[in-house]
Amino acid sequence: MDILLETALQFVSIQVLLGIVAGVIAGIIGGGLPGISPSMTIALLLPISLYLPTPVAIGLMMGAYQGAMFGGSISAILINTPGTASAAATTIDGYQMALKGQSGKALKMALYASCSGGVIGTIILLAMAKPLSTIALKFGPPEYFGLMLLSLALIAGISGKSLLKGLASACIGLLLATVGMDPIYGTRRFTFRNINLSDGIQTLSVFIGVFALTELLTQLSQGRAALYKKADPLAVMDNKLSFKEYWGQRVNIIKSSIIGALIGVLPGIGGSTACFVSYAEAQRRSKHPEKFGTGVLEGVAAPEAANNAVAGGALVPLLTLGIPGDVVTAILVGALITHGIKPGPLLFIEDIGSVYTVYIAMFLAVIALLFVGQLGIPVFAKIVKLRKATLLPMILIICVVGTYASRGNLFDVALMILFGAVGFTMNKNKFPIPPLIIAFVIGSQLETSLRQSLILSDYNISIFFTRPISLVLMIVSVVFCFFMVRRNRKLANKTTIVINDSGEKEEA
Repeated sequence: MDILLETALQFVSIQVLLGIVAGVIAGIIGGGLPGISPSMTIALLLPISLYLPTPVAIGLMMGAYQGAMFGGSISAILINTPGTASAAATTIDGYQMALKGQSGKALKMALYASCSGGVIGTIILLAMAKPLSTIALKFGPPEYFGLMLLSLALIAGISGKSLLKGLASACIGLLLATVGMDPIYGTRRFTFRNINLSDGIQTLSVFIGVFALTELLTQLSQGRAALYKKADPLAVMDNKLSFKEYWGQRVNIIKSSIIGALIGVLPGIGGSTACFVSYAEAQRRSKHPEKFGTGVLEGVAAPEAANNAVAGGALVPLLTLGIPGDVVTAILVGALITHGIKPGPLLFIEDIGSVYTVYIAMFLAVIALLFVGQLGIPVFAKIVKLRKATLLPMILIICVVGTYASRGNLFDVALMILFGAVGFTMNKNKFPIPPLIIAFVIGSQLETSLRQSLILSDYNISIFFTRPISLVLMIVSVVFCFFMVRRNRKLANKTTIVINDSGEKEEA
């Protein structure tokens, strides 16, 4: 307790608090701009942190981490462009809410869910760091394959009324994930002798193409009158998030936060997988699952809570084992070591004060995010008041610049345009986009885990059924898929009676 109190007193300083706030602001800006990922934001702050005192530096980095996780939802909700990979799930319902004039409500739900997820993730980090790290050590290739299979089973839940179209979309995603270097033999495949494809298809090109550019093409196809139509005034009461609406999502937020933190513990999985898993779980337990994708609060709260909870979970293997779970935590390892903090099992014995410094910085970063977000949301929400003729060229510029900025390669911009055309065609023919994104995100890890497992077992598939964790995950995948398919069939059999323009009743 003496060490904890001494560490807490370090944060009772204007310098440290300003460092946390500055980190949050930088994170929100970096996360909100497509092409400037959380890892890039923290990498840009790393040289600055080297010249700061340890508490200020850690506060700056933790603030940027939390801010970037929320920042991705801003562009995802307002212009259908996920600023980060983790915000891809937020676009599904967030942008639909913005189209209804509820951009402020969606942003506030994203903010409150992000802050709630950040707090729960920090609590899980504080209370369960050592037990969770022990579980993470038991995950080998078969267990990772089981987890990826569970993520793939989510496609059954978000395919809409046509499972066949959902599977076709997922197959396209899996095919795209195989482009690049073979994960086992290191040979090129499906690159068509193009050196730009050696590292595979860039995630940002796919995300911006199938979300932002597809929406842009859809809007352009509506005609000149729709482009120059004055934006409808927002309904003030309908655009505010009440406490009752937030409190109604408490179970959804807590469950999604736990899912996000647990998946964050596993190195190499990433926040995007956690967000889609949380989204599918929220849809499964919803009383009105058919409304998902049309703009519902549950569809924003679930991925955003999981998103920020991943940050707390990802720090578990970092602090306890010294293993960075993703690019962001790999950069954080460098920052901690530079300040004399060596992550690993001995850290909790030899330097517990540094552990408490990280814990407190994470918690204060969430509080700073709440205040900064509250001040910024009214400004962000005004974007949707612009005419489409003004807004769409700005979105196109952001798409091109954001895609180019990630690697400085015009080939990525060309791919983004190609995927925009693919997404537009899929939309016109009622093929769902989310299955493609999920399959693309997890495809590489799914293949790697499968092939590593088969090599370990001398190509005997019994390895997936003789290891308890792998077996449980596979059984859950099958059960989940079965219930989702049955539910989708029930929804497909439902018909709605509507009145057409001539006053006659017809099925819809």
